[in-house]
Amino acid sequence: MPAAKWTIGTVLLLAGAVQLSARPDEAVDLRGPAPKKGDISVSKSVFRIKGADVKIAIGGAKINAKQSLTATEEEETKVLAVEGRQATKVQTRMIKEQVESKTELGGQEKDDSKAGELDKEVIISQRDKNGKWKHSLVDTKPTAKQKRELDKRVGPENQDELYPEGKVKVGHTWTVDASALQRVFGGSITELKGKLKMKFVKIETIDGEECAVIEMAGDIKGVAKETEGTLDVELKNMTGTTWRSIKTGVDVKDKAKGDITMSGKIEMDGAKADLMLEGPFTIDSTAKQK
Repeated sequence: MPAAKWTIGTVLLLAGAVQLSARPDEAVDLRGPAPKKGDISVSKSVFRIKGADVKIAIGGAKINAKQSLTATEEEETKVLAVEGRQATKVQTRMIKEQVESKTELGGQEKDDSKAGELDKEVIISQRDKNGKWKHSLVDTKPTAKQKRELDKRVGPENQDELYPEGKVKVGHTWTVDASALQRVFGGSITELKGKLKMKFVKIETIDGEECAVIEMAGDIKGVAKETEGTLDVELKNMTGTTWRSIKTGVDVKDKAKGDITMSGKIEMDGAKADLMLEGPFTIDSTAKQK
């Protein structure tokens, strides 16, 4: 899965960019090497919901709408300290954090675009002895909104829980708890529950880099805690493919899709409302070590 949350990838690869590896029977370590101090990686992410049905009940009134959303994140991360296989201090430069939405209501369309609270900021994240992360901005005091976003951030935990220990061959299958994906979803969805079926399907070379191709499938439940309220989240019929560099352990490319349902009570204009959103989602990603 992507190293940091939901990232954007190329849908079509240029001719010759992807080739089957000549060593499909060789066992490989899917966990990859431990991070090293000074490692720098750049990732780019897009999470999309397209044409979702939105139902809102407020004060006896019922509102039906259609909504599409695109959340984009691009960041550069530098490892500042490591203990064993775990980075314990990192610096993250938020190159881009933006959300674009389109809402259709009563025959009218409304487009909205806004930068995230941490857009263009530089963040220092440090892990204490109890595994808790603390995030702060470099050379500036966060606003109240920025502090809420910093408090929601998830640190760059390694992804060992997602992959089997030791070397495995193409065709190997295993099952993981959804909680292992917390780093992927960041603080946007927490309290993850469910199981994912994983399979190492082949080895491909992408732009000269050998990658293990890993497929996954499963359903996940979680919670989204926002200032407007807390929503229950279900990701159903989720399938995905990851191209994971054998040399660096970086997820060079990642894509997933499924159906999302979000439901719960939120606050709108000072009043409580019941919200239900249902629709298809996609997650696309790329990452590269510099």
